[in-house]
Amino acid sequence: MSSLWKRLLTSEGHPSATTELMAEKDIPSAVQAFGLELLRQECSSRPRENVFISPLSVYLALAMAENGAGRETKQAMRRALRIAADADALKLNTEAKQLLQELQRKAGVELSIGNALWIDSQMTLAPEFVSLCAEYFDALVQTLAMKNPASAKIINDWVSEKTRGKIPSIVSAQALQETTTLITNAVYFKGKFHLPFPEEATRPRPFHLANGQQKQVPMMHKVGMGAQYRSGKGCEAAALRYAGGEVKGFRRASSIELILILPEKASAEDVLKEDLSPLYRNPNEEIVLNLSLPRFKMDFESQLNRSLERMGMGIALQYPGADFVPMGSELFYIANVLHKTRLEVDEEGTVAAAATAIDLMCGSAMVQREPKVKTLVFDRPFAVLLRDKIKGVVLFAGVVYEP
Repeated sequence: MSSLWKRLLTSEGHPSATTELMAEKDIPSAVQAFGLELLRQECSSRPRENVFISPLSVYLALAMAENGAGRETKQAMRRALRIAADADALKLNTEAKQLLQELQRKAGVELSIGNALWIDSQMTLAPEFVSLCAEYFDALVQTLAMKNPASAKIINDWVSEKTRGKIPSIVSAQALQETTTLITNAVYFKGKFHLPFPEEATRPRPFHLANGQQKQVPMMHKVGMGAQYRSGKGCEAAALRYAGGEVKGFRRASSIELILILPEKASAEDVLKEDLSPLYRNPNEEIVLNLSLPRFKMDFESQLNRSLERMGMGIALQYPGADFVPMGSELFYIANVLHKTRLEVDEEGTVAAAATAIDLMCGSAMVQREPKVKTLVFDRPFAVLLRDKIKGVVLFAGVVYEP
């Protein structure tokens, strides 16, 4: 049974009476719970704007850093990451390693995950922490002269390579001047729909914006053809599967699916507060879905500090206060958590990429009846989840207010 922490969060990340953070039974469940809460926090700071994050990317970067935290800082980070306070570190890291390996073995889609630990040449980290990052997170470990502008290029080239050029940079040479250690994660996904949208069916149609205005967008359309109808509290949804390769001449669908959520009345982000589990299951009856969906591209970037403070790990971002002694210095604190993403959806499929950078500084440096037909037209703000059905982990999540 999951343990429960009651957390009253103020804007400074202290206890308040509105939010409950619950430890989850495994890493995939924790990634999902953490990611949806982080998405809600980011949406609250950007009402009626596009927001798109990779819960997996942010989670893995913070999980690496959590291994280097001590005492109250570790407990605060575990609360935010939905990890039980008394969870065994070896078990957690082993689960993370297994998740990384299993996700990257998905047939038919391209899913790449990379971690790296960049250490300033003037800083010495605890050898145990460095070994842990390399062993369990398969992290590249590299020493750099952070004040040298060439170091930013090395880090950004790594991010660009890992995301196939979709995220060309994550840090600047100026931002690295006070950095002692940088933890980065990059996630890249490319999948072709199991049954693509016919390009000849795409037509310009109006999309209704939250401010009451309209925008003409290229609207893709198909009936049936691998688009599954689902419904939940206050919303309807379409689930699209990706091609999963061939087995003995038969085309299989991947376990990864794109879930598009259309609220009935609530805002795109408010619907994410409801129980989403019905949207993860196949319907009990056969329903043919008449689906219209915009073809669009979306870029997003954010400094996640404020959202993470509201989720209870503010102490990790404070100096004095943060405790990263197990990482190698009593002066360490997290100065910035930077996140960039890109999403592309067209008739053929989806490309999604994300990069996360945790900047650590030193304090001293400062599916048998006649089928029904359901029609869903995504012509108003909607939410989107890219999720693996088998592991139950959310790779990407967001809200689309203007495609």
